[in-house]
Amino acid sequence: MLQAVVSGLGEVHPQRKSGKNVETLILESIGKALEDAGITAKEIGAVVTESSLIPEMAPFDRIAPAAGLNNVNLTLQTVPVGAGILSSFAVAYDLVAQGKADHALMYFGVDWGTNPAGPSGYHAGMLAKKIIEGPTGFAGPPLYFACAARRYQHVYGLSDEELQDMLWQVVEFTRVNACQNPHAQQGHQLTKEQYLAKTVIAEPLRSVDCSLLSDGAVAVVISRAGEFKGRSPAVTLAGWGYEFDPIPDMDFYTQSPWLPDLPACRRATNKALSLAKLRLDDVDLFQIYDCFSIAVILQIEAMGLCPPGQGRHLIKDDNTLFNGRVPVNTHGGLLAHGYLLGVGHLAEAVHQLRGQAGNRQVENAKAAFVGAGPGRQYTSLILRRANLL
Repeated sequence: MLQAVVSGLGEVHPQRKSGKNVETLILESIGKALEDAGITAKEIGAVVTESSLIPEMAPFDRIAPAAGLNNVNLTLQTVPVGAGILSSFAVAYDLVAQGKADHALMYFGVDWGTNPAGPSGYHAGMLAKKIIEGPTGFAGPPLYFACAARRYQHVYGLSDEELQDMLWQVVEFTRVNACQNPHAQQGHQLTKEQYLAKTVIAEPLRSVDCSLLSDGAVAVVISRAGEFKGRSPAVTLAGWGYEFDPIPDMDFYTQSPWLPDLPACRRATNKALSLAKLRLDDVDLFQIYDCFSIAVILQIEAMGLCPPGQGRHLIKDDNTLFNGRVPVNTHGGLLAHGYLLGVGHLAEAVHQLRGQAGNRQVENAKAAFVGAGPGRQYTSLILRRANLL
């Protein structure tokens, strides 16, 4: 018997600079999610967030009184950043499914488009990077993923041209999908010539191979199935998995013995599929954490969508477009929609399963994969269209 469903979704769509702080953005998204769910703030009994960014940027003791969350009796924080955002959703879902609350809320937002520190501040605070890597000039996520791209090239024997063409194809299909999304920050296509003319940030990554800077927020309400009052079709969590590898986060991209493989991604995906009683072939669309273009390739191979070293063939021939054989990042992802660290991918999966994705709608979408954390940790979700009849 179905125990819990997604009842409410609220978004402040990504912008480069909104002029608003992250608390304001999150409060707006919470208000929209509650309205979508057809409930009031006082009905929320549990709140779950990730553990590293939200406690500092938008702590619960500030959000709760401003949002009117006066009857919350359970608050939890999960693992950090992207994987933690998806885990927060899954834990909130499980709390409702287990009868701990009738309605639970998860939220996440950033103002990294307005805030000059942006995401680099998170990595710069890591001790090894502050003491060893930073002073030598090896600092910032683009360099880490550039190294991952070069490692991939070495392991699978790609020429410079083959590597660059693969990265371009990721950017290309992402931009084409984003063109169908009126809320995408970069909703226009690029020619290959325009791509090659973009600034190289860290070889072989150009500026458009890197995630955007954004302000925005998303909130999701999960409700007991019997308490569902939402105005949109219900969505359920069919299975999820969280896995991590035994290496510190600050060491992964410089000292990982596994790259270009992502073992945590593979294990988390297999766990989610097993719980959902589905195979990859049963999934209609994939929302994959695309902080950099190479990250998409690493994940689709680790997940098992194609054999190792064959990602460049999967993304050819329009396979990964919203109307292709294996739709990936139908909203435009972090590269073109906006950098909301995976919560935007979750929102897109819900839209697709509700049939609310407009021109980018995947035909007859019944099951969606959402994954985040392409490093030492990974969370995989399998969402399904729910039948409450």
